[in-house]
Amino acid sequence: MQTESEAPRRTSPDDDDELLRERVGTCIAEFCGGDMPDGVAVHVVERRVTITGQVEDIDIAQRIEKAASTPPGILGVSNQLTTRVPPPREVPGQPPLATGIRADPAEKPAGQINHKV
Repeated sequence: MQTESEAPRRTSPDDDDELLRERVGTCIAEFCGGDMPDGVAVHVVERRVTITGQVEDIDIAQRIEKAASTPPGILGVSNQLTTRVPPPREVPGQPPLATGIRADPAEKPAGQINHKV
């Protein structure tokens, strides 16, 4: 028969969230060379992670999001990071993402059209 001290310890959902927050912070810190990036905060509610703050560029924001999703028990990650460097603009006159058979002729940029003969 188990005594109270030997019984399995049950934690509250808040304790689980705090443990996950620490694990996510550790994973992000490992990605960033051992230290959590300045200005980045991690929040966990019901095993869902929200990352807020500001980072240098979109690549770092995406890699932090990926690192935050690695600990077991995470149900999802909401990346609300902003960047100091704005993402690159699309070059004017480039064709839309849909090309080939899925392309809509109405979405092509104006200009000369060259056909193979």
